[in-house]
Amino acid sequence: MEQDEQKKDRILGDEWLGWSGDLLSYEKEINEGKRLFLLFYLITVVIVCFGIFFIYYLISPRLYEINIYLNYGVFLFILTFIIGLGLFSLLLILTVITNRNFIFFRKKAGLHLEWIYPVIYKIASIFKISKDRVSNSIIKVNNALIYITKEKFKAKNLLILLPRCFEKSIREKVLEMTRKYNCQIFIATGGSSARQIVKKVNPDAIIGVACERDLISGMADSIKSIPIIAIPNRRPYGPCKDTNIDIDELERAIKFLLKS
Repeated sequence: MEQDEQKKDRILGDEWLGWSGDLLSYEKEINEGKRLFLLFYLITVVIVCFGIFFIYYLISPRLYEINIYLNYGVFLFILTFIIGLGLFSLLLILTVITNRNFIFFRKKAGLHLEWIYPVIYKIASIFKISKDRVSNSIIKVNNALIYITKEKFKAKNLLILLPRCFEKSIREKVLEMTRKYNCQIFIATGGSSARQIVKKVNPDAIIGVACERDLISGMADSIKSIPIIAIPNRRPYGPCKDTNIDIDELERAIKFLLKS
């Protein structure tokens, strides 16, 4: 069975099934900077490194009893992993802060650190920072990496994925813009439909518009070599109802990827 057929299907908006509908406490406008994610990313990396060393400290005597070289081998493996993670983290931060590409050796397009997100969300919740705010910052960092690392990239087959919850006038403006730049556009109704259209169109770049929760899920589903610029929608009436976006931000992403 093909890899994309093995992925768990998702319906766009199902990330909000637990929402109570309370608009008073709802975060209507989220515009986090890149520093929020980078801060919690560093905290998470430090915790992970200390956790790994602590586990090694507990099992080291037993490894030494089994074989002294096994103990040394495990230690060197852990040390190499931590040094590599630390070096990558430093280059990532330098790239985002200076707008210069220091991670040229990496083949993935965008951030793609999904393995660490659950830990970051958990740590952020301790400080009463919502998952949506952290996700918004993650998206900002991902987009920054695309703009920095894909400066010379020119898309020949750009696909724009839109949500079905757009307010009518915004949808008309977006459709007009896509006709202007001759882009392929698709309104995704679920994870399965989005994967099918990506497989059918075979784009070399994607612009995704949705809420932060769906964008993070979609980016995790995507082919890692395809550059994706994610644009969170605005939800003044709550999720999945008459949403809108910054049209200028969408046009900037289109112009950048098409080098128009």
